[in-house]
Amino acid sequence: MENVYLAALAEVVPGLGRSHILETVRQLGGAEATFKATGEQLAALGVYNEKKIENFLLNRKNIDPLQLAEVCRQKSIKIVSYFDDEYPKSLKEIHDPPLALYVLGNLPQDAYSIGIVGSRLATAYGIKTARYYAKAMVAGDIPVISGGAVGIDSAAHAAVVEEDGVTIAVLGCGVDIVYPATNAQLFKGILKRGAIVSEYPPGTQPQARFFPARNRIIVGLSRGVIVCEAAVKSGALITAHCAADEQREVYAVPGNIFEPTSIGCHTLIQQGAHLIADAREIFLDREAFYQKLNRGGTVQNLSKNKEKIPPPKEINNPDLSSMSSDGKKIYHLLGQGALSMDDLIEQSGLDFTQISIELLDLQVMGLVDTDQSQKYFRK
Repeated sequence: MENVYLAALAEVVPGLGRSHILETVRQLGGAEATFKATGEQLAALGVYNEKKIENFLLNRKNIDPLQLAEVCRQKSIKIVSYFDDEYPKSLKEIHDPPLALYVLGNLPQDAYSIGIVGSRLATAYGIKTARYYAKAMVAGDIPVISGGAVGIDSAAHAAVVEEDGVTIAVLGCGVDIVYPATNAQLFKGILKRGAIVSEYPPGTQPQARFFPARNRIIVGLSRGVIVCEAAVKSGALITAHCAADEQREVYAVPGNIFEPTSIGCHTLIQQGAHLIADAREIFLDREAFYQKLNRGGTVQNLSKNKEKIPPPKEINNPDLSSMSSDGKKIYHLLGQGALSMDDLIEQSGLDFTQISIELLDLQVMGLVDTDQSQKYFRK
């Protein structure tokens, strides 16, 4: 029950403040003893003032650890506390680790994972890069961490699920809340081999203030974070800056200079983030990470699959020999990014009927698709 009481403390500690709570648990002999501590016991520690202790005792009345445990049992939710062996070691290294995680599924025990984040209002290019890097991580047996949101997050999770890889979605709400609702099927796929986690108890509805805090958990579970696409004001940038603060690698994918969703990545690169253009760069960094851990034998085994990972140029240059000259022209134009039918008519000099026929052929060949705004893009 210690894990339950530590989870309960997480709901109460805003009264005391988080900086001393783990040491308090150690001094008082455990989470249950701390949760049930008297005001006199807390005051005797010499780290909490009278107002904090008063707030703690008041907030505690609203939390029932036994009821919390029963709700989690009914919903098959595991509580993994800071002191449990299953608690990820990398998460303990950040300056403000959650006292407990609520977990659906199974947390991977890999020492090396990669976060993939980006804009909710992702472009076709952003989705494509997220899927490329996510699938590359699966080929290299690297778990992918993201936030379960629409856009880049969902694209990364979905690509991992398609490849039967391991991915973790970190939510800004309870793990029993499907948010966004459109991701219900995706979350089921994630649970086949991965996990859905949160520091918020079951039933907690999403709130804007939860998501910046959620981002530190994405960082804590990752050894590096790839930002696929981000506007100048983006939650992905918060994640990237958090990663830099926690001494984790930050990788930024360069984008179209005319797209607002590229500004964030370009700013990160100017600030010192790694410009990443090939997923195999991650493998070199992973090898360096394991070498620092003096696990050279493991490095060789982990690197065995990197030949499977094609650089982007191989993905982007299919065999066009059977394609008509008009089809090649359209495919070439789409290399600059997603284009509308009007854009294609203007830039190609072809009429609507010609372009429609060629686009249909390109779609049948699996080379082109449309996004939510009905723009065409290379797959």
